[in-house]
Amino acid sequence: MGKADIMQAPTSDIVVHAGAHCCGAEEYQRFLGANRAALTAAGYDLAYPGRGGAPGGTFDCGFPEPRHQGISLDAIVGAIATALADLGAEGRGLILSEHDLAGHMASLLAGRFYPVALKRAEALRQALGRPVDRLVVAIRPYEDLFACAWRRFALDRQMEPFAEYVPAMAGFSGGWTETVTALRDGLEAGRVTVLVGPQHPLDLMAHLVPGLRLADPVVLPEAPAITDSAIAMIQRHYGQGARFAPGQRDRILAFHATQPQVAPETGFAATQLTALRARYAEDLDRLAGLAGVELVAGAVSAVAAE
Repeated sequence: MGKADIMQAPTSDIVVHAGAHCCGAEEYQRFLGANRAALTAAGYDLAYPGRGGAPGGTFDCGFPEPRHQGISLDAIVGAIATALADLGAEGRGLILSEHDLAGHMASLLAGRFYPVALKRAEALRQALGRPVDRLVVAIRPYEDLFACAWRRFALDRQMEPFAEYVPAMAGFSGGWTETVTALRDGLEAGRVTVLVGPQHPLDLMAHLVPGLRLADPVVLPEAPAITDSAIAMIQRHYGQGARFAPGQRDRILAFHATQPQVAPETGFAATQLTALRARYAEDLDRLAGLAGVELVAGAVSAVAAE
C-alpha cells in the first residue's frame, strides 16, 4: 500500500472531483480505493461511489432529477448529509469524487447536457454545510463524449444504432460552460480547475490536493478500451436475446482491445461535426474567461509522482 509524504500539513479543506462521464472518473475512484489506507493515514477522508469496481466506495447517494423541480429537496439533502456525517471532521480534509454529480449519462443521449447540474450541486453544498474549497472537473470534446456515452450504454443493453441519437446530440442544449458554471455556483467553490481531456489519476490528485504526494502510489492497470468491434459483438449477443456469463463481457473487451481497429466513424455528418468542434472551441475560450476558473491542458503526473 502506498505511503503518503505530506509536503504540507493536511487541512480541513473540502475538495470535490465532479467527474463528468467518460472523463476518467471511475479510474480515479479505483485509485482512491487502492490508496485508501495511505490517504486516510495522511489525514484525508474519502467519499466516492463503489461503481466501476472501486474498492471501499460507499458514497452512493441520490441527487435531484428533472422531476424534482419545484418540490422540496430536504429529504435528498438529508440523505446526502447522513452519508457524509462522519467525514471531514475538524482537522481532516475531505476528498469527494462523484461522476454523476452533474447529472446522469442518459440525458446526453437525449441532447440535454446535464440540465439539473445546479440543483444537484446545491444539494451537495447544503449537505456539506459550507462552501467547497476546490472543485476539479475534467471535460472532453463533444463528439467524443456523445460517442462514449452511447458505447457505455451499449455494454449493458441492446441499443438503437448511434445514428438514431445523432439529431438530438448534434443540437444539444447546454454545454461545458453552463455545466462548470452551475457546479461552481451550486457548490460555492473557492477555486475551480477544468482539466481538458481524461486525466491520469495522479494528475487528478495533484490538482485536487496540490500539497499531497504519495511516495509509493498504487496505480491499477487501465481498463481495456471499448472498441467498435467489441461493441458490435456485444450488441449482436444482446440482439439474439442472450446474456453474458460472469466475466465474459470483460474478456470480449480485453480481446478486442488488442486487435487492429478500423478508424472509427464519428457518427455525425460533416457539418454537424464542424459545428460540434466549433462549439467546443468556443466553450474552452469561455471557460478560460470565467471568474475563479483555471483551464488546464496537459499532465502533471511527473510532479505528482515525485
